[in-house]
Amino acid sequence: MSNGKTLGRLAFLAEFFCATTLPAYVADTARWTLNRTVTMHLSLGGPIALSDGFSSFNQSAADALAVWNSYLVHLRFASVLDSFLPPDGSDYNNSVFFDSTVYGEAFGASTLAVTLTSARASGRIETDVIFNSARGWDSYRGPLRQDEFDFHRVALHEFGHVLGLDHPDEGGQTVTAIMNSRISNLDALQSDDIAGAHRMYEAGPAYLSSNPAPNLVNLSTRALVGTGENVLIGGFIIQGSQPATIVLRAIGHSLAARGINNALHDPVFELRNAAGTLIGESDDWVDGPDAETIASYHLDPSNSLEPALIRTLAPGSYTVIVHPYDSGVPALTGIGLVELYDLHSNNGRAGNISTRGQVLADGDVMIAGFIAGAGQNKEVIIRGLGPSLSSAGIANPLADPMLELFNSSGTRIASNDNWQSDPNASRVQNAGLAPAQPVEAALDATLSPGAYTAILSGTNRGIGIGLVEVYDLSAAPN
Repeated sequence: MSNGKTLGRLAFLAEFFCATTLPAYVADTARWTLNRTVTMHLSLGGPIALSDGFSSFNQSAADALAVWNSYLVHLRFASVLDSFLPPDGSDYNNSVFFDSTVYGEAFGASTLAVTLTSARASGRIETDVIFNSARGWDSYRGPLRQDEFDFHRVALHEFGHVLGLDHPDEGGQTVTAIMNSRISNLDALQSDDIAGAHRMYEAGPAYLSSNPAPNLVNLSTRALVGTGENVLIGGFIIQGSQPATIVLRAIGHSLAARGINNALHDPVFELRNAAGTLIGESDDWVDGPDAETIASYHLDPSNSLEPALIRTLAPGSYTVIVHPYDSGVPALTGIGLVELYDLHSNNGRAGNISTRGQVLADGDVMIAGFIAGAGQNKEVIIRGLGPSLSSAGIANPLADPMLELFNSSGTRIASNDNWQSDPNASRVQNAGLAPAQPVEAALDATLSPGAYTAILSGTNRGIGIGLVEVYDLSAAPN
């Protein structure tokens, strides 16, 4: 199970303090995984006219994060403005919000804001920033005002704590710094603040990128993840005569930021080969030996509890099993997402992804996403299976599957209920991919490069275990 949270509070006090200049800074011992993108969920209220021209405190906070970004090398901040994410002190997401208390505990008498930090041996895993809503706030530059505090300079200070910087004046230093423990007329980062950030994140592994290819890429499936036969099972094939390097991820609690109310709290996955042998597993990606490499490809999950691993796999069939972490208490089931990213660093390719899981009604249908890579149109066959799963011992298969295919604009471009009614049913049959049962769904489509979504549901809102499959019909590489 994930290690327990330890909260360390770093308070920005409301007294004035003027410092003389000496080259020094104080850094906390824990830093983020190098090359990570630290996603900050900004929930600071709606539109409001601020003195410096920002139209909301969310915009002011995003600008403060961007200021820090201009000095960071092997770390980046990302902002989610007006995040759906409800603030929570133990969800391993990074929330920024106003409140009258610090998760139920009172602010100090002169405290403007508090940064709560959680870390483990692998580094920082969560920070929440709470601004004291009892104070008067604006966003401005220049000398401090008598009755309103400058949100922007306080945000700069608190986001320095998010990076891992502490108060130099409380560490025995006498310097001019926005990171000093008391607010002053300073309204911008100083050389000492910047030197501290450089010291923590100046050196690190090179950033990497996948190679473009006309394959199916970024394959994913979203569904309700349970236990027993209700786990989420993703299958894929490494095609061709050479290995392929892939990144696998399972996304859970960060889905709450997309407005999903029942997101899986703590996903875990196992990677198995065709013989069923365990060849890889992941719980919290930040604790894995490949964390920095995954972050270097910009494929780091935004939540520290979410699993990910990178593997170079020989041609063959593989299975990813996603389930809730077993903590010895009733499992926290919920909506999860299994993802496969083909880095195209070798001549092999990952293709023909299939995912088995629960298909429920309304927002809990099964959703498969994929991207047709640039360069050429691509013929695919998509199948939705249900009744034939009973032959594999599934007790509650989806009785009557239905498929819908949407483009990136959300326009439905194809659908099918019973596969034999598809206009291209003969192509499905000639490809050897005709479903075993007439009520199962399949469709053939030639797609231009872009992102697509296939939704598997039950006819008349039926529910059960279903299987969605996406087949790339282009020739496999040699």
